[in-house]
Amino acid sequence: MNALHLFHRWLPTDPAAAKTAADLAADLKSLRRVSGRRTTWSAGAVEDALHHVYGAIGPWLKDARSQLATTDSPADRARWAAWIAALTPPEHIVKGTFNQVHVLVGTAREMLRALQWTLDPCLSVGSVAKEIERLIGTGELAPATKINQGKLAQQLKVPIEYVGLALADLGARGLVELSATGRAKVPRPNPGNRRAVAVTDAARPGAA
Repeated sequence: MNALHLFHRWLPTDPAAAKTAADLAADLKSLRRVSGRRTTWSAGAVEDALHHVYGAIGPWLKDARSQLATTDSPADRARWAAWIAALTPPEHIVKGTFNQVHVLVGTAREMLRALQWTLDPCLSVGSVAKEIERLIGTGELAPATKINQGKLAQQLKVPIEYVGLALADLGARGLVELSATGRAKVPRPNPGNRRAVAVTDAARPGAA
């Protein structure tokens, strides 16, 4: 089950949250993926598309900045900052290209989906990181274990992206090993990895 399915299984009962969810869904629908040959896009079509994307995403930048200010995860903070920087309209929209529209639409859709997930009452990214750290410490995620992000997302009832962000935070602390493709595994204990050893020792039964 993917993150989007997890979101759609839960529908807001609060009227304000329900309206926000409906508005997000409508704007996502309006930002259809860019298709067609770039040669069929005139300069005017590109300019209109840029104005449409900035117009659709503009009202949501305040919510994005709120997420940036309140998130408990460095990796999550970095992605909100990147989205805000990419989607804040320039003072004067210069002549763009088909590729720029393609990238901008994709970025806008990513941010709107992330805002959808914030409406779901689930663990924060920081809390997911703490739970993974606990699983490593207790041995439920044993050394050298490859971490199944989809399985963890289902177990914790969070979007799979939250697991990936949590693993990025843990990787920065040396508590998991991350490959270039984003796959993660629990490192083998060794005296040189003091942080990993400390986590394991602290989680042992009877540890002070």
